[in-house]
Amino acid sequence: MKPAVRELRTQADVASWLAAGLALRRVVTEDDDQLIASAIAACANELSSLPPPGMIADVAVLLGGARLPLSTPVQSRDDNLRAAVRAYDDDVLARLVTNARFDDVLAAYAHLAPGDRATAIALVVGAICERASFAGASVSPAALRRALARPREERDAAGRTELLGGTTAERLADAYDRLARSARQARALVDDHEVFALDHLNVLRDLGGRMTADHIAAAATALEAKLPRRLPANRQNRGARDTQLADESLYPAGGFTAITPGGSNANIENLVSSELVYMEDGPETDVFTLRYVEGELLYYTRDDSVFRRHRQVIGIALGADLEDARVKDRDLPWQRLILCFGLLVAAVRWLTEQLGDQALTIRVAFPPQLLEEERAIVALLLEGEIQRGIVILEETPWQDLIAATAAAGSTSISDVIVVSMGPAPEIPKGLRALHINLSGPAPTAAQVGTSPAEPSPDSWNEWCEVTEDLLRWLV
Repeated sequence: MKPAVRELRTQADVASWLAAGLALRRVVTEDDDQLIASAIAACANELSSLPPPGMIADVAVLLGGARLPLSTPVQSRDDNLRAAVRAYDDDVLARLVTNARFDDVLAAYAHLAPGDRATAIALVVGAICERASFAGASVSPAALRRALARPREERDAAGRTELLGGTTAERLADAYDRLARSARQARALVDDHEVFALDHLNVLRDLGGRMTADHIAAAATALEAKLPRRLPANRQNRGARDTQLADESLYPAGGFTAITPGGSNANIENLVSSELVYMEDGPETDVFTLRYVEGELLYYTRDDSVFRRHRQVIGIALGADLEDARVKDRDLPWQRLILCFGLLVAAVRWLTEQLGDQALTIRVAFPPQLLEEERAIVALLLEGEIQRGIVILEETPWQDLIAATAAAGSTSISDVIVVSMGPAPEIPKGLRALHINLSGPAPTAAQVGTSPAEPSPDSWNEWCEVTEDLLRWLV
């Protein structure tokens, strides 16, 4: 088959490509013209190249809940086109609807507002093309809008004519064939990434935001892979701070298997509440007193660590000069700012796992009115930790965070990490502080008041080592 030109240069080429492509739709429902037109326009704005219009229409209708019908023959004289569309039915549509995560994608799509659905369709179409490593046709968005404005009857008639043979049929046959072959090699056409993006479409609406989120998540995963699973703790050398429990109902208690007879170590606070009903006034022998004397009162075995948990507050202050860290160094896979937030996410996740038995609070201070997109993405990536109350993201100058962390030092173990591209700020006496300097491709980390070591020539290895050094310093 002769390869078709993948750039549509003229208005006539765009109009015939659109008409013939929509005539090849495999999933057709009533009154879906407006949704499909919006989806194709959104794809033109989001994607650098477009798959066949029929594929966009099929995905749009399937996301709306339509079922995949039985395969119908293609009304075309071109044998290559018929074969390519049959392969597309099997390797793209059938694999998509049988994907284990497609039901989750449908659920996330169903909860979107009607105005967000065209963007969501473009997101899913783009993900399918990316996973299949498929490059479609280059189309002018303006020419596409003019072609979409044609009456449907006129467009359908033109599409049926184009499918009889010619350059447009060859272009579509080539596109469908390449899409099917590429999708056949892909592990999955959609997965949890698309579910996550649709669930948080208010933040990940545009392509730039989704790329930033993907890069930060990838950087965090790469750094986490280099971290040790456990590190020896040295908190006992820094003093213990006991938590204060405000509500007695928050005490954890075991079930029936944790009920034990009283003894020398039994505590009245752990007493089974039903035992207290025997405390009565009267001439008879008090059953409660009798059980107490005989050591037969029942107690819950409680986790005493609740009373003796260390309270640790970690303040992470981000300098306003990090706006200048949006640079891509030659030897690093991501921008310096992306690696900074990847380090932050990896460190928080590791600390949450390592110090999960402690009363841990991590406060992250973003500079006011700066790094707003990154702050929203970090909030998504650390959503679980934020909901559990471990992580607090705030928009405040780093001086305020340092002062608040220093004030918490009387009742907790307090540490500050300052991340900037310039010199370390002034730190109050008695407060431990670590400065991570991102002024070069390889970061440096040193306790405030000491000189950092010279970074190694291997910038990526230095990022991994600084992340581990940070955690060793904290635990």
